[in-house]
Amino acid sequence: MRRNQLIAFAFIIALMSAACSKTKPVTETKTEETQKENSISDELTVLNDSVDAAWDRMMAADSQKFADIKRLIEEISYCKKYDEKAVENLLKLTKEVDGMRYTQATVSDSLIDLYDSKTSDLINKVRNLKSKTPEIMQHPLADQLENEIMKADGDDLLLYRKKYDQIAGAYNSFLDVHKEAIAADSVLKDNKKKKLFSVVL
Repeated sequence: MRRNQLIAFAFIIALMSAACSKTKPVTETKTEETQKENSISDELTVLNDSVDAAWDRMMAADSQKFADIKRLIEEISYCKKYDEKAVENLLKLTKEVDGMRYTQATVSDSLIDLYDSKTSDLINKVRNLKSKTPEIMQHPLADQLENEIMKADGDDLLLYRKKYDQIAGAYNSFLDVHKEAIAADSVLKDNKKKKLFSVVL
C-alpha cells in the first residue's frame, strides 16, 4: 500500500515538473520583451543615421555646386574685359539662391520647385555671361567648372535624391512594420516618417 502511494506521489511530482518546464518564468518573458524593444531602438537608430548620412552627402554635393558657380563667376572677373555689373549681380544672386536651400524638415513641393527653378535660372545666367566674355577662352578652368556644374545639377542631383529616397523609404517602412511597438515606447514614439523627393518632386 505504501509502495503504491510513493509511486503515485512520484508521478504527481513528475507531472508538476513537466508543467513548470513548459511555462516561461515572468522574468524571462520580460527579458525577451526588453531585448525586442532594444533591438527596434537600435535598428531605428542605425536607419536614422543612414538617412542623415545620405542627406549630408546630398547637401555636400549641393554646396560644392554653388562653390563652383561662385568660382566660375570669379573666373570671368579675372578677364581684362567683362561685365562688372553682371558679375556683381550674379555673385549676389548665387548667395541668395544658396540661402533658399531646403532642409529635411522644410522639404515640400513648392520649395523644391522654387529652389530648382532659381538654381537653373542662376546657372543659365552665369553660362550666358561666360559665353559673352571673349577672353574666357584663355581660361580653361572655366570650361571645367561649367561642365562640373552642369553634371552636378543634372544626373548627380537626381542620383543623390534617388539614393536618399531609397534609404529614407526603408526607414519609413520600418516605422510602419513596428508602428505599435514604437507608439508604445515613450522614447521612440516621436520618430516621424521622412519626406521623400519622389513625393515632393
